[in-house]
Amino acid sequence: MKVAVDLMGGEGCGQQNLDGCLSYPYPDELVVIADSTRVAQENVSALVEKGARVVPCLASLKGDESPRALLKHAHNTSLAIGMQLLADHQVDALVSSADTKSIMVLGRSVLGTVQGLYRPAIAKAFQGPRGQFYMLDLGANIRCSPDLLRQFGRLGSALQGERQQSITSAKVVSEVAADAKPRVGLLNIGIERGKGTSGANRAISLLEQDDYINCIGFIEPSELFSGRADVIVCDGYTGNLVLKTIESMAGYLRGQLAELATERDTAALSAQIDSDRYNGALFAGLNGVVVKSHGSASQRGFAHAILQGREYATSQLTMACAQMLAHK
Repeated sequence: MKVAVDLMGGEGCGQQNLDGCLSYPYPDELVVIADSTRVAQENVSALVEKGARVVPCLASLKGDESPRALLKHAHNTSLAIGMQLLADHQVDALVSSADTKSIMVLGRSVLGTVQGLYRPAIAKAFQGPRGQFYMLDLGANIRCSPDLLRQFGRLGSALQGERQQSITSAKVVSEVAADAKPRVGLLNIGIERGKGTSGANRAISLLEQDDYINCIGFIEPSELFSGRADVIVCDGYTGNLVLKTIESMAGYLRGQLAELATERDTAALSAQIDSDRYNGALFAGLNGVVVKSHGSASQRGFAHAILQGREYATSQLTMACAQMLAHK
């Protein structure tokens, strides 16, 4: 197992990402991509002593590059080098805190997308009352056509189905009985047909007509953590707003809990809403495992993003997504 880490993405210019690598429990698996002039050499040396490999880069992204500039001039940046390592099968996953646009553009250019998929989506697992559920898209595609939302329904079904199979050793998603397939809901302002935009209503019809999706209809924001759905589909604009709202509320609640008595149940609840544990989101649909970390993630948060990349790489997510989207 090898996980490439783009040290130069995000606001920390490598240092906080480097600290996260130092706290990663399997340092010999790491292939870190770094600009030697911008990171602490003593920390890099400490990583190498633990078995990590260092790949030098000549440049890093600022985050304001246009798609054209990325395609023309970004080949020597840390993110592009990491993408190429993944494309060449020299690593099993890539973790970066570069901006979403750059990951999307370079990911599609270097890795390509799963056959049949229009555009990849940012997908993230959250902890609910019935275990983890996926939500997508969380910011990769601001506007989504009804058919793209249908594809996200299949993509999310494959992700959640693969997770269920890893626990229950069930058959492939397409062979599981309909009532055992992941329950897919489309985020909307109400559950009644006719509510919301015309695009949402066209999308829900496509989701319901798809034989490979177990669609439960519309789901409201108030039901996100109800356990009603295993996969929640939305456009990237809505999803990004929801994600940042959840993260903000989780941070507030942890602060409030810290002021209470330090009992075991309080500590357990605090751990469940710890945003650092869930830092990192999968760019689902690329031909390779690419995990995006927050640009301002803490050392601990970045280490958890690397662990997510490792977990995704050891599963068969890419194959499951390809199989699900191959059906006409």
